[in-house]
This record gives sequence, structure tokens and C-alpha cells, in this order.
Amino acid sequence: MRPKPIKPTSELAALYSRYLAQESKKRRSLCTVPGGDWSRQLEQLKKRHVITVADLLARLPGLPPSLKYFAVELIGALEIYQAVPVLLDLMSDQAVRLLCASTLCFMKSGWGRLEQFFIRAGSRELASGSPDRDCLEAVVQRLGYSDNRRAVELLVTIFERADLPGWLRGDAADKLGCRPFICDRRTRLFRRCRDAAFRGLKEGSIYVQFGSMYLIGLLCSNWIPRRRSKPNGCEAALLILRKIASEDHRLSPGYWWPMSAEAEDVICCITKGHWPDPDAGERWRGNTKRGEWDRD
Repeated sequence: MRPKPIKPTSELAALYSRYLAQESKKRRSLCTVPGGDWSRQLEQLKKRHVITVADLLARLPGLPPSLKYFAVELIGALEIYQAVPVLLDLMSDQAVRLLCASTLCFMKSGWGRLEQFFIRAGSRELASGSPDRDCLEAVVQRLGYSDNRRAVELLVTIFERADLPGWLRGDAADKLGCRPFICDRRTRLFRRCRDAAFRGLKEGSIYVQFGSMYLIGLLCSNWIPRRRSKPNGCEAALLILRKIASEDHRLSPGYWWPMSAEAEDVICCITKGHWPDPDAGERWRGNTKRGEWDRD
């Protein structure tokens, strides 16, 4: 169902009050921004004569950085779908590019147009001599929710490209794992993902290694012993996975379980056709530490 647009004359303060009334007490306690609570930021917008939705859309590009960041957050919270064209234009602003991409991920209006915009942006950057990694990160965020095969092939290309940052490629692998149709063993897409993941196991980047293990686990699971053959070629990864399982006890990037535990899970996927129960996350649930995620 197409979302009902908010009237341009609607006042932001009234929309925010309605938003708070609809949220739980827990969610309300999270509605903060670096400069203070949202009411204070709304007052700052009001001082700049930004009172209605129309005012916000017209003046958003010219707002100071902190207010611009808040305004994009507000657009997402209030579900102002008319803001899509403005957010697309703001993608050229590096300071809010990722937030714009994240906000656009959950917009229910203009899905096809957004998808094509990010496919074009990703293709353009990958074809350039020096790809903009911030732009590609935004592409991965947005297209990670897409079932469009062109979008998924773009994510595979990002994952394959050894010249791109490891954290970016690892994130692309993670998003690929959310697209079940890549597991169709009859397709070239399956073979590309599998081969790139096998290569990634041998790379020095922990992000690529972790993303590769996760992807291999998904590609090589969901088979039933004695009733269905194992995915072709997956056993080739067992040697290096067993080495990681026995030697690499670093915490997985952003998570609380070690690389060795992830490798153990993937070995189970290859040899038994399913993720173990309990899996690594559950086995290491009591660990309060997290692996580092260094975007730089």
C-alpha cells in the first residue's frame, strides 16, 4: 500500500508530538541526538524559520551540519516520504551521506527509483579509477535490502574487489547472506559468491575473512545428508576453516564470539548441512567484549 504523504503545511512540532505518543517508553528514551534532545533541536530549527514540512524540505540543504544531521534523522522518524528527492540530492554531502542512505533504506515510497539510483551510483564508482568508498558504503547499505539481481551482482562485485577496503567488502558479504536466491547452485551468482568467499578466507583482512566464513556457511548449508548432495566444491574450504578454528581466537569484528567459533559453525554447515545449535553467538553469549570495527 502506498504510504499516505504528510501535508507540506504540517508543523514539525506537532508531528513530533504525535510520533512520541505512538512510541513506547523505551523507544522514547532513545530519541536523543548529540546536541541534546529532539525538542531542543526543533527549537533551533524554528529559530531558522523551519516550522513546517515544506520549510524543512526547502531549507534542509543549507542547514548547519549538526542541524542537517538531525533533520535527516527527523525525516526518517516521522516518515516524511516526500523528502526522498531531497535525500537523494544530499547524497553528494559526505557528512550526511550514510545517514541519508540508511534513512532511504526504510522509505516505503519510490522503492524502484531508489534502487536504480544506487545501482547507477555503485556502477559509476566501481568503474572509476579511484572509487569513493563512502559512496560505496552507502550503496551497500541501501542495496543490501534489495532482491533485484543487478543490485545483488553489484554487491558481489564489491565483495570480489581486492582493491577496496576490507570492512566494506565484509559488509557486502554480510548483506549477500540476506539474499536467499544466491544459494541456487545452478547459477553463476552462486559460483561467484562461493569462489570469492573461498579467496577471502586466505586474505589478511579480518573483515573479509569473517564475511567470507558467514557467506560460505549460508551457501553450503540447507542440504540433507543421504537425500541431497553437498553444494559443489564446499569441502575445499575445510582445510583453512579448521586452521582458523584451531588458531584464530581474535574476536569477530563487531561481535562477541571469536573467529575460531565462527569457523566451527561453518564447518558444521559444510559437513552436516545446517548451522549448529547452539551457534557461536549463543555459545559465547556471556562475553561482554566486542571485536573492533575499524572503518579506517
